[in-house]
Parts: sequence; structure tokens; C-alpha cells
Amino acid sequence: MTDERPSVAVVMRTRNRPLLLKRAVADVCRQTFSDWHLVVVNDGGLAADVDAVLRHHPMPTGRLTLLNNEAQRGMEAASNRGIAAQKSTYVAIHDDDDTWHPSFLARTVAHLDGTSQAAVAVRTEIVRERIQGESIVEIEREIFAPQVHAFTLFEMLRTNRTVPISVLYRRAVHDTVGWFREDLPVVGDWEFFLRLTLTDLRLGFLDGEPLAFWHQRPTATGPAANSVVTGSTDHRDVDLLLRDEALRAYGQRHGLGGLLYTTAYFQREIDRLIVRLTENRHREEEAVHLLRRAAELLERQAERLDQQNDRLTALEAAVSDASLVSLARRRYRRWKSQALRLVTGAQRPSTHELQRQG
Repeated sequence: MTDERPSVAVVMRTRNRPLLLKRAVADVCRQTFSDWHLVVVNDGGLAADVDAVLRHHPMPTGRLTLLNNEAQRGMEAASNRGIAAQKSTYVAIHDDDDTWHPSFLARTVAHLDGTSQAAVAVRTEIVRERIQGESIVEIEREIFAPQVHAFTLFEMLRTNRTVPISVLYRRAVHDTVGWFREDLPVVGDWEFFLRLTLTDLRLGFLDGEPLAFWHQRPTATGPAANSVVTGSTDHRDVDLLLRDEALRAYGQRHGLGGLLYTTAYFQREIDRLIVRLTENRHREEEAVHLLRRAAELLERQAERLDQQNDRLTALEAAVSDASLVSLARRRYRRWKSQALRLVTGAQRPSTHELQRQG
């Protein structure tokens, strides 16, 4: 590494989040790639807190630059100031609450060194967490945008698929697309990546195991919160603002004919789809009604079968009882007949006795 021109400038924006900043600085220090320079931009936060964190992680001379904004200027202004502070070959925006795999810089730098691509994004994992006292407790993880396998305009047009922690890019990119827009309170990274993907510059994507980790704290408030969570309304409004700007620029250059046609066409197709969905829903409701009616009929039939079964059981019992009585009567008559014959035979005199009496 040379002090004049490090390979990578790591720009870390922070404001009043010393616990998270401590983790982020340690994360950069754990990188297996060593030719980096960390630029911490304290955007109007307490300077004493930042100083304390940096003292906790001493670095070699010339490896750290600290910039303090007396007042908050915004995320994109902080990025631009940090980038301008170093003349590196590559740039990475490492927010104070995110982290990298230890080999992030090694693998992304090697990729760009071996290609003519202007930037490379990596597979990213969302890490949900909460702050508990002076500890950060992980809740769960999930892969961010698992369906995305390339760094493209097609994906960016829908929504931001590549967050700052996921990207390493050449400093020369700014000569082509300009700087981050400082007038945007949020989604400035998305707008920057839209301009980048709109160019003819080639962009790469490292798929496979996650190399970047986008940390989110869904229940946090105040400085520890994520803007994408607590500032969801701002994100929605600025997203709409940017789309409207692009639409106006397109209309001014190409006229409104194509826009009017496509708007009407897609609205018609959407209306047709809604009609089909409504019809299908009515059919489903009718089918459910018929199934419920059939279930009621089957239940009634089952009740009738149960009643008939009870009657048959009673009848079988009655028939069984009658058969036993009939058998007993037959045997009693047989026994009585035999007994009478025995009695009659005992009282009748024999022929020899009759002769003697005569």
C-alpha cells in the first residue's frame, strides 16, 4: 500500500451511533485485503463519541481520515465529501451499521482487477437485529433479493436491488455519471446506481455465498433506526419524485404520444385482468357455496344413516331376543313331552302283572 493512492477508499458515514460504528470499524479492520484507507464522515454527530470509537481501534499511520461536519448535511453529501478526500482506485460505501464478509474486499478487488468492469455487486444477506443495552442481538437472516443474479438496469428500474454495502466500484465511474445527488434525503444510492446502470459501462455480480450484510433494526427508533424503516414515507415520496423526473425528461425529448399510448394500453389490460379476477372470485365464491351446501346435505344424510343404523341395531337385538325365547319354548315343550311320557309309562301296569291279577 502507498499513502498517496490506496487501492480502496472505504467511506463510512455516521451520526450518533457509536455502538454500531464500533462494529463497522472493526469489520473493516478484519478484511483480509489490506490496501484500504478508511474515511469516516461524522455528519453532524457528537465528535467525542466518534473519537472514542476510533481510539478503540488504532490503525497504522495514514490508514484513517476523519471528517467532521459541524451540521448534518445528509447521507449523499457525506458520501461525496468522503470520496473526494482520497484518490483511490476503487470506492466502497460502508455505512456504520452494515458489515462485510472478511474476504469482501479481497474478492471484489480481484474481480475488478481481472476485468474491465466498472463495478461489481455481491450476493447480500439481510440481518435483522435489535439493540439491547450495549449489545446488538441478532434476530434472523434472509437472502436479499434471491432472484437477482446480475447488476442491471432491468432490476434497478423496479426498485433498489443493490444497497451501498454490496458494491465496489472504480473511482473513474464518477467521471462518467457524476456524484451522488445531495438534494435527495433518501434513496440517493438507488438514483446513483440507476445512472450507473444506464451507461454502457460493464457491471459484474458475484453470486454464491453472501459477502455483504445489510443490517436492519425493525423496532428501533431514533439514531439507531434504519431510514428504510422509519423513513418509509420519505422513500415512497422520493421514489415517485425520481420516476416523475425521468418520465418528464423522456416526454420532453420524445413527446407524449408513446407515453399516452402505453399508459392507456396497460390500464386497459389491467382493467381486463381485474374483470377476470373478479369473475374468478365470483366463481370461487359460488363453488364454495355449492361445496358448503353439499357438505350440509352429506351431513344430514349421515345423520339419517346413523338413525337407520340405530334402528337396525335395535331390530337385530329384538330379533335376537325373540329367537332365544322361541328356542327356550321349543326346548321346554320337548322336555315336558318327554317328562309326560315317563310319568305315563311308570303308572301303566305291565302285561305280567295284568295276568297275575286275572
